[in-house]
Amino acid sequence: MAVKKVSVFFILIMFVTGMPLAVRSATDNPKNRIDFWQNNYEEFKPANDPLSAKAHQIFERVLNAAGRRPGILPKLFIVNIESNLIPLAIAIPDGSIIISKKILNICYQNPQRGDDRLAFILGHEIAHQLKEDFWHLRFFQLKDSENQDALKTLQRTVQQADKILAKEIQADEHGIVYAAMAGFNTRAIIGDDSKNNFFEYVAAAQDPAYVKGVHTDATHPSPKQRAVIVKSRLMQVVEKTDLYDLGLLFYQAGEYEKAALFFNEFNKFFPSREVYHNLGTCYHQMALKYYREWKPEGARFPFKLSLAIDPVTRAGQIQLRGSGQGKDAETLFKEHIENALRFYQTAIDQDPAYELAYNNLGCALLIQGEVYKAIGVLQDAYKLNPLNPHSLNNLGVAFYQAENPTQALKYLNLANQIDPGFGASSFNLGKIAHIENNDKDAEEKWLAYLDIDPYSPWAQTIRQTLSLDNTPQKFCFESKARRQPALEVGAYEDEVPNTWQAPLQSKEYPLGEYPFKVSSYANGYMTVSQDDEIILIAALPSCLDTTPEGIKHGAAQDKVAAIYGPPANEVMTSKGVSWIYPAKGMAFLMQNKMVNSWTLFNH
Repeated sequence: MAVKKVSVFFILIMFVTGMPLAVRSATDNPKNRIDFWQNNYEEFKPANDPLSAKAHQIFERVLNAAGRRPGILPKLFIVNIESNLIPLAIAIPDGSIIISKKILNICYQNPQRGDDRLAFILGHEIAHQLKEDFWHLRFFQLKDSENQDALKTLQRTVQQADKILAKEIQADEHGIVYAAMAGFNTRAIIGDDSKNNFFEYVAAAQDPAYVKGVHTDATHPSPKQRAVIVKSRLMQVVEKTDLYDLGLLFYQAGEYEKAALFFNEFNKFFPSREVYHNLGTCYHQMALKYYREWKPEGARFPFKLSLAIDPVTRAGQIQLRGSGQGKDAETLFKEHIENALRFYQTAIDQDPAYELAYNNLGCALLIQGEVYKAIGVLQDAYKLNPLNPHSLNNLGVAFYQAENPTQALKYLNLANQIDPGFGASSFNLGKIAHIENNDKDAEEKWLAYLDIDPYSPWAQTIRQTLSLDNTPQKFCFESKARRQPALEVGAYEDEVPNTWQAPLQSKEYPLGEYPFKVSSYANGYMTVSQDDEIILIAALPSCLDTTPEGIKHGAAQDKVAAIYGPPANEVMTSKGVSWIYPAKGMAFLMQNKMVNSWTLFNH
């Protein structure tokens, strides 16, 4: 039987990253379930080796960015062999990803790029999971068969390689996007030089003898040719991930309107639950801005809700333009909150296990006055994670708004027990005690809150209510070093220091009223400007400079807390946890309790 020539190479190469085409249900073949692998292969366990432990951490980060299919619990299983008897990486229908120890060795040929490479491989397999594409599993089941009918089936499938390749390209693209969204340096692995080309090495690792009865010839692309094709395509994709990164930087800086512009543009190319959630949060924050303008102070929502981004942080400084002109605050609030609800629901539709979106959706419904709908949504969040103080706090508030104080106190006290340092539940317990005229309990809970948060508007409300005069001084520190990066937000592009040299890359994004210009420098800094004015400066992980107080990439988060005090807000993102200091105009991205990067913004 004649076999389509070029296509065979693509069939073979995808042993690394898996071929799509759902062919059987999980009950038809034991290899479709993780227990087969657990029972028949030795596991390379995290407890026994730090490389395995690192691989599991990378898997969780990429999975957090990508999401998951309804009804599955994704797991990673590493087979402790390096033989060609099993695929290097494979997704199976029960939600698991199986990789061999050999793929770890391939990824970590260059230890500095190992994490980034493995993130791409895992992202590719997760992309197959989300699309329910499992052709590669069928291929694995047939490739060593002695049954001639099975081999003919395999060869007929090979002839359909154009369709298969189209799906494989999509998995490549989404895999690199998920890895980038999780904070891995995908641009670096694509830019590896020819002497250390990851994609070429992966291609060369495949043996055409894998498939009995299927042969390749000299017309097939070489590993080097295949690597060039893959790298060229993925570089175009990685440029799109810059949109997400820029949205995230503005998102962390409290510039929600600007963040929404970039998230929305990225979403046109790669829609995902993370981006829909972030868009929902941006519109939620903008709605809260108008809510405060619309409602007199005494009529505002009296409790502290726990969002993915705290609504107090810089919300009063948001400058809104465009469609908002000429409309009253009530109309604008309703428009923006409806957008928030729509985006949160879309995020949940894409991943029904996405707890953050349930939590924020519940908060949006509460502020909209839909108390009983909010209770239902927050109960769903509670079922997903009964120990999350954020959703417990919000559920307690919802029950109190529904005139059920018994249930309200139950959930608020549980939140307080789980995390005594979680301020929102302390504030709300004190607020309920105050409303119920239990002044002693209100004072106790509110003083506990002031120990956690002495500065915010919530703290000012407590001091006014309790007639306290001991307003503390803002946390401050002395700077003995010249301010790095020797450039301030608000400066103009021609004030960039000569020592930075010319930008390695500058790109304009015509989004919104004025184009954004993004410039990257060899020293690890990136600037974002509008109309020549620099509005944001990011010190990327490659930056060797420090903040004026000596904080740099790799510093322990405890050191940041010791110097800067507790952050005004913590933002959970797919890249890590952002510690935000709006009064200082700084944000630190934390990964594994260490500084990954830091940002300067307007304050």
